[in-house]
Amino acid sequence: MAHWESPPRACAAPSLRDPIRISTTSPEPTSVDRRPPLARERRVPVIQKRHLRASVVAQPLLHRWYAWPYLIAPHTGALNLRERLLPIVRNYVMSPALHRNALADPSRYGGPFLDPGSASTAEVEAWLETVLRDARARLTLADDIDRLRALLAERATGGPLESLYPEVPESLRGCVELVYDTANRPSFRFFEPLLYRSPAFEEHSQVLSLTAVPPRDQAFVYGSPVLPSPGRLDIGVPFSAGVWDDLFAARLQPVDTRELAERLGLDAGATGDFDALFHDEAPRPHDLVPDGQVRMRYFGHATVLVETAAGCVLLDPLVGYSDDGHEHFGIADLPHHIDAVVISHFHSDHFSLETLLQLRTRIGTIVVPRASGGTLQDPSLKVMLEALGFRRVVEMGELDTHQVAEGLDVVGLPFIGEHADLDIRTKMVPLVRALGRSFMFATDITPVEPALYDRVRDVVGEVDALFVGLECVGASLGWLYGPLMEAKLTREQNQTRRLKGSDAAMADRLARQVGARHVYAYAMGLEPWLKHLTGSDFDAESEPVRQSHLLEELCRQRSVGSELLYRQAERVWPAAGTRS
Repeated sequence: MAHWESPPRACAAPSLRDPIRISTTSPEPTSVDRRPPLARERRVPVIQKRHLRASVVAQPLLHRWYAWPYLIAPHTGALNLRERLLPIVRNYVMSPALHRNALADPSRYGGPFLDPGSASTAEVEAWLETVLRDARARLTLADDIDRLRALLAERATGGPLESLYPEVPESLRGCVELVYDTANRPSFRFFEPLLYRSPAFEEHSQVLSLTAVPPRDQAFVYGSPVLPSPGRLDIGVPFSAGVWDDLFAARLQPVDTRELAERLGLDAGATGDFDALFHDEAPRPHDLVPDGQVRMRYFGHATVLVETAAGCVLLDPLVGYSDDGHEHFGIADLPHHIDAVVISHFHSDHFSLETLLQLRTRIGTIVVPRASGGTLQDPSLKVMLEALGFRRVVEMGELDTHQVAEGLDVVGLPFIGEHADLDIRTKMVPLVRALGRSFMFATDITPVEPALYDRVRDVVGEVDALFVGLECVGASLGWLYGPLMEAKLTREQNQTRRLKGSDAAMADRLARQVGARHVYAYAMGLEPWLKHLTGSDFDAESEPVRQSHLLEELCRQRSVGSELLYRQAERVWPAAGTRS
């Protein structure tokens, strides 16, 4: 892929709160110095190295939309832009009052309604015209996917396909293979690494939007763009650029802020806002884990850190910040080196570029599930991460093992359900084994086939703790995958095929199958600091929370501990074979 070489773009937002100014030269003399030049004391710029604040938020944007995985990938991003995002904007421009009235009802939060923030309707309309111009390559790719589908539907009737290659639309030429399945149904697969080297990747649209503290009451990012506003410093440098690593490394090691501002291309009007992101306080040391212990820390949603004295594993990192008004573990509580990050599946509440980008220099290896091989609905996490500048990415197939450190490894278990019955294989249930203990992270699975986990237990044995998602209602098929579908969904298809996890009965059955001694409900989108990403918050009367209480009761009847993880938690296990 093409890496950033041209000068970066920087947009100086109105001043951040309490900006900190940095003196870069010695003070001017109070009287005229008449000594000969060689006799004068040479003035040397004062270099002040400072740390990036733990509260600084860095949101990655594409065409000012939050960069979630199905928008980052060029092919799925093209269809999502045309079918999902642009219609929201056009509808807003036609009827701002409709969106304003809808968002006045808290229950409509998370719907397809645009909140422009401080931008006027005219400014939104002008921004829309900019997107239509700058995203021309992506929109062309979306149209060409439709054309290729139509070509195959009309001409691929079971005979040889080689004669159709010259008719493949231009933006897809050389990026697809035409194929049949074993029922002679025509389709095509993408050569994904080539798509990231095509104009449709649109690195010019990539912006990192920085704020000194987490924004309060931010709009739902899958319904509203993140438009320029007071308190934001927007820097147009591709996500793969190494300068971002130097910025985020400053959370741990101080940096020359003036030199870094120059490398980011900030003009004089933006440097004061940039300075406000730094302070003189060094980060606190990370708490080490004593020998012979396994420590689990819950950071919210599906993010869990498993540590031993030898190493650590961070699962599905979607990590919050300090100074957001809530008590929880945040980026400042992560180890300075993370041996392995494990991504369970491709959904945006489990794959967060916002978090991963800030940890890029800290991560030893990113472990991801193996992709199916170029199908539209199932992009490769490995190919995407490498295009975004991550160099140590390992794919795992089902029952593969990745050794992390002495006495610490990860096994990829089969993941069934939650994907609305689509053929999606970039998913796994991570099993973390540490000092003889084992922890199964069942995230969003729906164990509709009990025999599967009977077989899994025969292979990996019993587990000490099961972490299971109880989002038992789930969004409809079209909410996430609608823009990718070749034919319009019927109402029944859309409503009955859902992106749901387990209910209490399913989770309890799974816990009994794998012999879990502790059961934790998690991954339900309840944490308040994640509302702009998950669209939900804690509701004691909601069905998922009600199911978590029911799970506790079912486990209690078997003398097994169970609880709902919320906000923050820490648990410690002794190594297997030692006393608690």
